[in-house]
Amino acid sequence: MRGIPETLARYAACVSAGDVEGIVALYAPEAWIEIPVGGARHRGIAAIRAYYAGNELAQTLELAGPACVAGREGAVPLRAVIAREGRRLELDVIDVVEVDAQGRLLQLRAFFDLARARPLP
Repeated sequence: MRGIPETLARYAACVSAGDVEGIVALYAPEAWIEIPVGGARHRGIAAIRAYYAGNELAQTLELAGPACVAGREGAVPLRAVIAREGRRLELDVIDVVEVDAQGRLLQLRAFFDLARARPLP
């Protein structure tokens, strides 16, 4: 079983690479995502694939600190670089996840506030 820190590092690498199938492969069949928290929940692999394929992924997503893990749940700070209205912005994100016994993501909730994104040169 892959640990939560390794799964989250792989997730960040796949997002940065624009690898939708790599992202989807990290999820269990019954998984759901809520990106951002407060938005719609997308349940099941088909819905998760459609979400990632239909949305602009971060240009880069990197771990900004260590994961905090308790049992099969974890949270990690991330730093994303996104493009909005012709500008590059840096955004702080906290991903909170739960994994199954095989280490696959059961749920991923992303906490962020686009209004707090910082312009990059």
